[in-house]
Amino acid sequence: MNIVFSDVDENYIRQKVESGYYSNATELVRDAVRRLRENDEQFLRLLVALELGERDIAEGQTKLCTPTLLEEIKQRALTKARNGEQVKRSDVISS
Repeated sequence: MNIVFSDVDENYIRQKVESGYYSNATELVRDAVRRLRENDEQFLRLLVALELGERDIAEGQTKLCTPTLLEEIKQRALTKARNGEQVKRSDVISS
């Protein structure tokens, strides 16, 4: 695979390699692609969460966010942390 970069991007890549952030241009490109892939995956998780939220709203499965509810959530989280329960997915809150 051959990739042609604009002069400004090529200079940026060269600068990052020369300054020691990356050992070579290939490493930088791999890191950039990995970050882009992670960003895409995070965006897809957000879309799924929004769809689930919209469904819950349509089905009346929501609670009013109050200081009391927030305190209950906080206490549950603290209890789980004290009990050493592992967070399975940091982007999903479950009861």
